[in-house]
Amino acid sequence: MSIHNGRLVLAPRDPAWAPNPSAPNPNALTTALAAALAAAGLLGPALGPGADAYAAGPGFLELVAFTGCAVQVAVTPDVGGDRPFCHIRVVGPWAEPRLLCGRNTRPPRCPACRAQLRDWRYALGATPRATGPLPCPACGAPAAASAWDWKDTGGWARLSVWIEEVFPGEATPTDALMALLGEATGTPWRHFYIQD
Repeated sequence: MSIHNGRLVLAPRDPAWAPNPSAPNPNALTTALAAALAAAGLLGPALGPGADAYAAGPGFLELVAFTGCAVQVAVTPDVGGDRPFCHIRVVGPWAEPRLLCGRNTRPPRCPACRAQLRDWRYALGATPRATGPLPCPACGAPAAASAWDWKDTGGWARLSVWIEEVFPGEATPTDALMALLGEATGTPWRHFYIQD
């Protein structure tokens, strides 16, 4: 089993934002979002029946900018299927915001004094909640876990788009992609990177 290169996560700036889970079809916006991303060329065909994973579409490299010298992006699986390849997932919506983090996630910073919460995993506990108050160890100010500054190594979301097998910082969404996400959902989006 190969180690996870990482993923570029696109998520609404408001971690609580998602389609209404009590609506007749709470997945309708997820489906509409996937359709908008496919129409723009980010998403190609689904990687299996009923899957939330898609091959990179024809406009993928125009909507996601890769940096570095001689970057090679594998966008199709190899014959044996053991080589990681770049693909996209539309994930959620969940009933409440989830912490999306990985082995690269750094301690978040207090929204009041900017001190780091070094023992954040312990402070959040086994089932972290976005609205759970986290008191700052430096200034004592309590703030919701989702209000802490996770920078570009983690964040909270109920709905997100994952671009898989991207090293942290290797790729960034273009302004056009961020505008497309905002238009499709009616809310601004952000990005960060995580590694499993």
